Amino acid sequence: MRQAPSPVTKRGQKRRIRMFLIVMFAVIGWTGYTAYMQSGILDEKATQLKQLREEEAAAKQLHAELAYKANRLNDKEYVAELARKQYFMTKPGEILYVIPEN
Repeated sequence: MRQAPSPVTKRGQKRRIRMFLIVMFAVIGWTGYTAYMQSGILDEKATQLKQLREEEAAAKQLHAELAYKANRLNDKEYVAELARKQYFMTKPGEILYVIPEN
């Protein structure tokens, strides 16, 4: 035979259920808050990643341009042209005329 649960036991059972629900809501709230905060951090990191990728593309383009210029320095005609333009050098027998810029 079973005895009917006493009111004291029912009160204890309700208290345990209430405490369990409070703990569960606290855990769910903490998890939601953490997820919200991390989503903001992830947005910042995504923005930083996009900026770094743009910088990387610019650096690669600059590297390609500099490699092209360095490769052109192996050409004697190009070096002679640079010497004439930048340092006003001439070949023997040439006359150099400098035109002033406005």
